[in-house]
Amino acid sequence: MQSKKFCCLPMNPFFIFITAFVVLFTYVDADQRKHKCKRPEIWEDCGGCELKCGQSDFAPCALRCNPPGCYCSPFYGLRRDSSGKCISKHQCPTRKHLNAPEDFILETDSVTYRNISEDSMKFRNITS
Repeated sequence: MQSKKFCCLPMNPFFIFITAFVVLFTYVDADQRKHKCKRPEIWEDCGGCELKCGQSDFAPCALRCNPPGCYCSPFYGLRRDSSGKCISKHQCPTRKHLNAPEDFILETDSVTYRNISEDSMKFRNITS
């Protein structure tokens, strides 16, 4: 007698891999849609550290879970601006946007604020 092969159940490894891949990403996408986050924010069950405009990529971050919620992920090059909006770090304001004096230096990729002139005392060096 001949053994019958199942005609409709391809069991090769490639088919199994593709099926698992589709199921996994359908689940992840459904989880993201369940939690409504404004683009480009992402939902995180174990929230990490967010960076604000002007903070370095190497700003200290405690290794603990923050509450679940919508986060502005620094892994995608995103920052929170002063109004709370999630933007690309390249969209963060520079000295020109802040109407700061010409001798005031703002480095947007770090937390360095310096005053070069001594007569302008309203801006102080906070890195000392």
